[in-house]
Amino acid sequence: MSHSHPIAASDRIPLLQKISFAAGVNMDYAATGLMYMLWMPVFNIGFGISPVVLGGILMIFRGWDALTDPVMGTISDNTHTRWGRRRPFMFAGAILTASIYPFFWFMPMEWGEHAKQIYLTCVGLVFFTMFTTWSMPYYGMQMELTPNYDERSRLTVWMAFFGKLFFLGISWFMPFVLVVGALALGDSESITDEGAFLAKMLAPLQSWLSTLPGVNAGEKPIVVGMRIACWLVVISILVFGLLPALLVKERYYKKATAKQPKERFWKSIGESLRCKPLWVLIGVSFFLSLGTHAVKSLGLYVNIYYVNYGDLTKATVINGWRETVSIFVGLATLPILIKTAEIFDKRLLTLTVLGIATAGHMLNYVCMTPDHPYLVILPGVFESCALSAFWMFLPSMKADVADYDELYTERRREGSINAFYSWFVKVAGTLALGLGGLVLQLSGFDIEVGPHQPDVVLNRMFLIYLLIPLFTWGVAIALLWHYPLGRARAEEIRATLEARRGKL
Repeated sequence: MSHSHPIAASDRIPLLQKISFAAGVNMDYAATGLMYMLWMPVFNIGFGISPVVLGGILMIFRGWDALTDPVMGTISDNTHTRWGRRRPFMFAGAILTASIYPFFWFMPMEWGEHAKQIYLTCVGLVFFTMFTTWSMPYYGMQMELTPNYDERSRLTVWMAFFGKLFFLGISWFMPFVLVVGALALGDSESITDEGAFLAKMLAPLQSWLSTLPGVNAGEKPIVVGMRIACWLVVISILVFGLLPALLVKERYYKKATAKQPKERFWKSIGESLRCKPLWVLIGVSFFLSLGTHAVKSLGLYVNIYYVNYGDLTKATVINGWRETVSIFVGLATLPILIKTAEIFDKRLLTLTVLGIATAGHMLNYVCMTPDHPYLVILPGVFESCALSAFWMFLPSMKADVADYDELYTERRREGSINAFYSWFVKVAGTLALGLGGLVLQLSGFDIEVGPHQPDVVLNRMFLIYLLIPLFTWGVAIALLWHYPLGRARAEEIRATLEARRGKL
């Protein structure tokens, strides 16, 4: 009979450090997660840039990440300072990332499309380089905070908890942007009934909003609102990015890595290439990301134009409610997930949640209908909660892979392992974002047509949105079936490592 496994006191992460590190994940969500959500609506609907071009620019960013991530991971692994090998980079990266973020949204509207494309590309390359300086050390540190199989899962549950609270705000960010932009421009007529409550709350600030930088008459509310709201994102990046850099200790640094000799970049790549369990996680994440992100923007357009007949504010409010309900359901299931994680293997749990996500996505066939627009909340809850549960357990599984890697390399290479993994996930993201702009174009969608797109276009958009994830997620489930590091094997590896180099 399965039962929970107690965690030794020496394996537990101190509560303050656990909370500080877990909250730090919101730096990632603020800097990049929110960026991807806003990218197509703001720059296509607001600035009028082609979705294919925007998809191509995002592909450049992801391709650049694929180059810089492994380099930064190796640099972090090889760094020796009095403050550790992760924290100095995280401190500098948080400040620099926050400093660059506003430049995206203050691009002059009067520029031609080619000038806008060059500007976005240059700003983005600098921004994502600074973000990599923070993210590779951060996720490398996550893998070394505890050697315990279950404490690693507990840490990721804390990260999920803070992430869901942050996403509660993000889910309403687009309606907030639209209402703030309309109020700043004095364009209250563009605010629909769904945005009226928020507009009423912010109405006393209207005169102040109209005086802020970036409020230019004649521009669209989505552009003006983003220029105002971006400063809230800047603050979030700074606060959440600096928390783990200042308050979390590097557990393995003094005992295992402070005197560890530096390793050449290509040797590190070769060692990662030979790590078989890592390849399973890479394959699962690759196909899951490809299917999810290839239709992410398309799903937003389907919600706007197919379900809500082009009503942008109504669609974003419904999406806000969908995300809100998903977050509260996700928070309610966290105790269940952590309890089951202490009883069953992570492989079984992740297979189960991916199955639930696939079933939830299939519900869109019935629930995504113009007759009952709020019905999209139901499949959204199943899909979102299940996928977030998978990504919650994945970092814990990567930490188990780092132990497996040390068994054969006799080195702690968390930064390099995470960067190598990240390279392939970024490639998937690159392909997905490029594919996302392409499928929107191939569907026949034309922003110039306005809110009433032809029925044949809307039906094609809906069909593409439904089918692509079903195929790619099916491949991910098949790969995950072969993941070799269950609880027994992970504990066996830990015992072997501690017998060889002592406890950490």
